[in-house]
Amino acid sequence: MEGLIFGSLEELPSVVEKLRPHRVVILTNTTLERLWLGKVMELVGGEAIVIPDGEEHKRLETAVNVWNMLVDMGFTRRSLLVGLGGGVVTDLAGFIASTYMRGTMLGLVPTTLLAQVDAAIGGKTGVNFRGKNMIGTFYLPDFVLIAHETLSTLPGEEVLNGLGEVAKYAVLKGKIYGMVRKFPGMTPELVRECALFKAKVVEEDFMEAGKRRILNLGHTTAHAIEKLSDYRIKHGLAVAMGLMVAAKVGEHLYGFDAGKVEELLNAFGLPTRHPFEAGEIVREMRLDKKAWRGRLVFVVPEDIGKVHVEEVGEEVVKRALEETA
Repeated sequence: MEGLIFGSLEELPSVVEKLRPHRVVILTNTTLERLWLGKVMELVGGEAIVIPDGEEHKRLETAVNVWNMLVDMGFTRRSLLVGLGGGVVTDLAGFIASTYMRGTMLGLVPTTLLAQVDAAIGGKTGVNFRGKNMIGTFYLPDFVLIAHETLSTLPGEEVLNGLGEVAKYAVLKGKIYGMVRKFPGMTPELVRECALFKAKVVEEDFMEAGKRRILNLGHTTAHAIEKLSDYRIKHGLAVAMGLMVAAKVGEHLYGFDAGKVEELLNAFGLPTRHPFEAGEIVREMRLDKKAWRGRLVFVVPEDIGKVHVEEVGEEVVKRALEETA
């Protein structure tokens, strides 16, 4: 994917200079304001907009507040909005940049493992509206700078949150599965491999009409779990639970060895069980934007590195949910 850069924050000035923006505004949250905003502003200058930290602030009201501030700042289509933060910030920054004046320049500096391997890659933007990412756009950033040093301030729970997505990539690609079995942890090489894998899939299917759907492995269940928990269960942990459900569906349909996924999740210290009743999860799944005509759609593993996107009967899904409850 053009504009995907692996390096350090020190590369920001040259990356921004190439775009020759009229104005630079950095969108970040209260946590990153304390940790990395000063460094970034020292490197590229500009102004900052700081939003509260947390998934509950990824909503239209936050976008409206930021739009208002951008208008007051004189932000134009030739201005650059830089999203500095995790998935909430990068999703919001993308949504705001894609809709303000029908599109402005956008740069992303993901600072969490989850954002570096997944959320900031691929041009999906969105806000939560009666469900996860129900309102959003497809909008490629001008650059994504993956600076490994920003992970040094990541708390343990956020490392776990990112490892949920890494586990997903391990099921999707045999090379990543081999890497994490040897070194089940967070390394620059692993981050790079996951990001490049997603970028390659996105290049082949930007609008999610075909192959890109495989990246939703575990997410049909995960989004339902997140909503049922009022987003108290973090996305990556919900994905881990969803991976286990998908593995069980694969076991029933294709004889997939679900133990491979359970072993992987245990090695990372990720959950393999979910806390909800099968019926309530299925009810939420029917509302998921990935559902086809209200029917349940799953990414189902047949083997490591081989998955199918298909409608799955409700009874099979409920059985898998009951086995992982």
